[in-house]
Amino acid sequence: MEPKLAIKLRKFNRICPIAGYKEDAIKVGAAVIVLTDRGEEFGTIVSFPNKYPKILSQDVRLKKVIRYATENDIKIANSLGGMEEEAKIFAAKKAKEYEFQLKIIGVEYLFDIKKANIYYKIEKDKKTPDLKSYRRDLSSSLKAEITMRSITPRDEAKYLGGLGPCGKALCCAKWLDKPRHITVKMVKEQGFQISPLRTSGMCGRLMCCFGYEEDHKGA
Repeated sequence: MEPKLAIKLRKFNRICPIAGYKEDAIKVGAAVIVLTDRGEEFGTIVSFPNKYPKILSQDVRLKKVIRYATENDIKIANSLGGMEEEAKIFAAKKAKEYEFQLKIIGVEYLFDIKKANIYYKIEKDKKTPDLKSYRRDLSSSLKAEITMRSITPRDEAKYLGGLGPCGKALCCAKWLDKPRHITVKMVKEQGFQISPLRTSGMCGRLMCCFGYEEDHKGA
């Protein structure tokens, strides 16, 4: 099969397909500025086989490629990581001031730095607090439009990354956009007994890789 073209966005390994471009007319591996339904973003052009549709992003829609990234664009993109870490520390400090029982997982700036997503997790058995005043406070201090996004344990593993029991980077952090739905039945049919040490990933859920074996049943 011929590879398709897509844009790999800067954070979360989100991959959005490009329509209407041929590989000989666009540079695979080049950095680009694109417009998504969230705003302007920085990404890289990649190619992928048609047989891997599960890697495509489910939560971000690509509208168009604006241009190839300039040297200044790349400098800005490289600087965002440091800004995000500072914003994360600040957001966590503010959460303590508000006496919120939540964990700040990370911050994601869009390319124009006018918008930022703050990913958080509510501590177990705690109620979700009213975040309106907190969000306004962060927006005023960080000089950006803030969107608060509650995430699951699987999302947390995807964001933070790490190594799986196989010794390789977590699939969810490396290339898998959407976590697999894994059932106890699927695990047992592959000869495993449910055990947190053997069958659970860093997120505490059944490992997504059990789904790969399921995909090849009867193949």
